[in-house]
Amino acid sequence: MKNKERNTRDKIADALDLPLDVLCDIPRIEIMGCSQINVENFRGILDYGENSIKINSNTGIIKIDGDGLLIESISDDGVFVKGRILRVEFL
Repeated sequence: MKNKERNTRDKIADALDLPLDVLCDIPRIEIMGCSQINVENFRGILDYGENSIKINSNTGIIKIDGDGLLIESISDDGVFVKGRILRVEFL
């Protein structure tokens, strides 16, 4: 059933010429090199530390591992993290 729902969403997004993240409120993650990451469409910060940040989203938890991680900015639009990004994991 989930594959059928996913296919329907993909078809609607294509027909309306809209990005899937806008249509379904799923997270959009932009990684710039290994030192910056921007996460849009998030629900909140669950855990924040110098080596790990957990961000809640509609599709689950996004875990960012690294060194010297710092939330540079946070707004309704997204979370911007700087530091040495080692891994992005979906939990």
